[in-house]
Amino acid sequence: MTKTINVDVLIAGAGPAGASTAVFLGKQGINTMMISRNRGPADTPRAHIVNQRTMEVFRDAGLEEDCREVASSAESLANTFFVRGFAGEELARQWAWGNNPERMGDVLTASPCSFVDLPQHKMEPILLSEATRLGVHVRFDTKLLSLTQDEEGVTARILDCLTETEYDVRAKYLVGADGANSTVVKELGLPLAGEGGLGSAYNIFCDMDLSAYTTHRQGSLYLILQSGVAEWSGVVVFRMVRPWNQWLVSIYIPPHYDGPDATEEQLVWRIREAIADPAAADLDIKIRSVSKWSINDIHAEKISSGRVHCMGDAVHRHPPAAALGSNTCIQDGFNLAWKLALVLQGKAHPRLLDSFNDERQPVAKQIVQRANASMWQANGFADYLGACLFNVYSDEEVDAKLATPEGRDGYKEQLLDTRYNGEAHGVELTRRYRSVAVMDDGSPEPQAPQDPELYYQPSTHPGSALPHGWLSTRKPGPVKSTLDVAGKGKFHIFSSHGGEKWKEAAKKVTEQTCVAIGVSLIGTGLDYEDPYLDWEKIRGVEENGCVLVRPDLIVAWRSDKLPGNPEKTLLQAMNSLLGWD
Repeated sequence: MTKTINVDVLIAGAGPAGASTAVFLGKQGINTMMISRNRGPADTPRAHIVNQRTMEVFRDAGLEEDCREVASSAESLANTFFVRGFAGEELARQWAWGNNPERMGDVLTASPCSFVDLPQHKMEPILLSEATRLGVHVRFDTKLLSLTQDEEGVTARILDCLTETEYDVRAKYLVGADGANSTVVKELGLPLAGEGGLGSAYNIFCDMDLSAYTTHRQGSLYLILQSGVAEWSGVVVFRMVRPWNQWLVSIYIPPHYDGPDATEEQLVWRIREAIADPAAADLDIKIRSVSKWSINDIHAEKISSGRVHCMGDAVHRHPPAAALGSNTCIQDGFNLAWKLALVLQGKAHPRLLDSFNDERQPVAKQIVQRANASMWQANGFADYLGACLFNVYSDEEVDAKLATPEGRDGYKEQLLDTRYNGEAHGVELTRRYRSVAVMDDGSPEPQAPQDPELYYQPSTHPGSALPHGWLSTRKPGPVKSTLDVAGKGKFHIFSSHGGEKWKEAAKKVTEQTCVAIGVSLIGTGLDYEDPYLDWEKIRGVEENGCVLVRPDLIVAWRSDKLPGNPEKTLLQAMNSLLGWD
């Protein structure tokens, strides 16, 4: 007789998407099983830049300090370089990851968190350790073979790759976080839009000490622009993994090349050529791994089907440009987990889960478009400087072009375009969710005064991310962010003077819905002081009004002023948000 394991949630995939979802389900006490066909967590750096919004997720989970301990700080990621060799002539540089002095005010006021470089092989163990501590059942060397679903749940056929035995897992819900070759997406037949195989590259994870060349050139990315070095090799990108002796080197293959794959010996030779220092002939280069990957421009037009919800690379596949991949994966999990928990606990109607597709599918489409646009902008600039992707220019030809006013104008225009690769702050932070889990208040959408992809527009308009503001108390102690007060798996109300009745309303509505609602009053002499007037400037409602924040730090609803019956008004809002109305 076939063995069956029963769980509330089965997660297929244990990468950033699956593991973060497991952490948040574990915090809610949900019986969760997570499987991965891999032998263990990632053993290569893969994704690495963690943006402010994702660090806020880690902060909410209590993992921010664990991540910072093993990450490289934002200061070491200050630039992206375009050079004729790692030790060679510099053609251009671009500020990146919050280090542009002109943009530092934007970065510091947007979030209590900073950018860090946290390679995936260091991130995943943190998430997996926390998930298992919280009681999540994690199984590696375990493969999802197939799935069927009915009105009551999902039955997944599982293969234990060690014993080669099959068994069934019966789950109330399944999360498909199983990567770009997702079995779950194939089983569901989810429609995919876009194209794959738009190019390819080699990733070489290696140890080599390049500190002699980084004293005055510290950054996360170095694009090596050398024309005509090898037919199979175009742009070479050095990505810092550990300052300054561990690297991920990506060698992009020109689109016209159709010859054999490069050997490890050829890859090492190309790395030495890219360093462009005769002394590099004796540099010790230790190869840890080599892989080849394809460039994709693919997103799912639908990410949920019945009791199955997909996230991460399973539904958004794109190049690493603009560092949107793992950040979006983790935020997918943060969005879904609290909804699953409330539905499984009987506190919300299953229709609440419809909001996952409505909210996160547009994000999947957006970040795929942005990542590909950023990649082609960077490639276009590299090609303009003779990088041998589509055109081959000698150094002399490039220098001659840059000696003309027209050539310099083109240089400036393309250099400005590359800003989106490391400064797309609006894409990273701005949210405009529209779903059953958001109650629109009828006010106009906030209009971005500048490029909405480059600049974050904070707002308490329903569907927006809760804006950060520093709060204090009259007693000596550290300041707190509004994000520290809200979240932690609960709903939370912010109000101010005259809003005291929201506390009693929240207490009674909590009793009626069994969904916890916290309340904080911000203002002089209240629960929290507003020392820098951060909340005053952004709250968007009258003093006695309120802003209701979801467990994932998204504004769910707001009331411009205190209504005649705040308990009734809040109850109606919560019933709507939980899917009961």
